[in-house]
Amino acid sequence: MNKINRKIGFTDTESKVVLFLLVTFLIGLTIHFFKKNGAAEYIDFDYSKQDSLFNAANNNVLAGDAAQKNVEKNVDSQQELLDFRNEKNEKEYRSAEGSELEKININTADLKTLTSLPGIGPKTAQSIINYRNKIKKFSRAEELLNVKGIGNSKLEHIRKLITVK
Repeated sequence: MNKINRKIGFTDTESKVVLFLLVTFLIGLTIHFFKKNGAAEYIDFDYSKQDSLFNAANNNVLAGDAAQKNVEKNVDSQQELLDFRNEKNEKEYRSAEGSELEKININTADLKTLTSLPGIGPKTAQSIINYRNKIKKFSRAEELLNVKGIGNSKLEHIRKLITVK
C-alpha cells in the first residue's frame, strides 16, 4: 500500500479515505442492484370505488363533479380580508362620494360621524378629535396624516368624503 501511495502522491490518511469511499460506493451499488431486481413493481391503485363506498356508508354521497367542486373551492381571501365596510357605511360612502353637501367636516364632526367614514374606527376617530382639539382646527385634509392610524392610503380613500370648511 505504501508503494501505491508514493506513486500517486497520497498520504496514508488520504489513501484510507479514498479506499473507504470506494468500498462504500460499491456496497451501495450492490444493494441498489439487488433491491431493484428483487422488488415488486409499483402498482398504482385506484381508490375511487372504496371512497364511494365509504361516502355512501356515511350518507355523504357525492357525484364525481360535485366531489371535485367540494374539494376545489376558490375563496377570494384578499377581498374578504380587506373589505371592512358594512352596508350602512357603504351607503353613506356612495352617497357622500358624489355629493358636495354630504361631505363630513372634520373640524366639527363628532365621534359617531367620524366612525361612519370607511376605515375609521372608534379609536382612530377619537385620535382625530384629540388631534383637532390640540391644533384647534384643521386647515387642510393632509393634516390627518399626523393622526396615529391614518396613512396615505387611508387618507386617499376618505379624501372625497371629508372637508375642512
